[in-house]
Amino acid sequence: MAAEPIRSADMADRPAAWYVAHTKPRQERTAAEQLRRQDFEVYLPLFKVFREPGRRPCTSDPAPTAHEPMFPRYLFLRPTRTTQSLSVVRSTVGVSRLVMFGHQPATLADGAVQAIRRAEEVRETAGPADLSPYRPGMAVRLRDPVLGGVQALVQSVSADRVTLLLEILGRPQTVQVEFGRIAPL
Repeated sequence: MAAEPIRSADMADRPAAWYVAHTKPRQERTAAEQLRRQDFEVYLPLFKVFREPGRRPCTSDPAPTAHEPMFPRYLFLRPTRTTQSLSVVRSTVGVSRLVMFGHQPATLADGAVQAIRRAEEVRETAGPADLSPYRPGMAVRLRDPVLGGVQALVQSVSADRVTLLLEILGRPQTVQVEFGRIAPL
């Protein structure tokens, strides 16, 4: 959900500071859309996160990642012109309130927002193995009813499975399991 590029002609009439809105629970995207309709520039930083394959809401989606708000219940906005009032923000669908410091709205410098955008871009390039909570060498235990409680070491991580090194009958064996069948120690 990247903001559209700003043309240099627009920059002279645009306030430099970003304001912070506190949204209602799980309504960041709704609030962002409503604020855009009111002609505000809106930035909702999204964070690429790992989803265990069995826990994805849509099973036809093969990607084990999703995008969640980087700052749950917060988004950044700024008027598109200097004469635009912030008073409409608090009554916008999905917005709980404008964050205030005393009687002044909280502001964030454009440089800070650009740093957040860069962090978002770096996270976006991460692969499923980089986002997985499991890392090679990490100790885990199997959740399987038959082998429940058996400990193993993570050998490698892929998009759908984890390769484990465990000892079976006194010999080291590698086994591939789904993410839902193991738990960290």
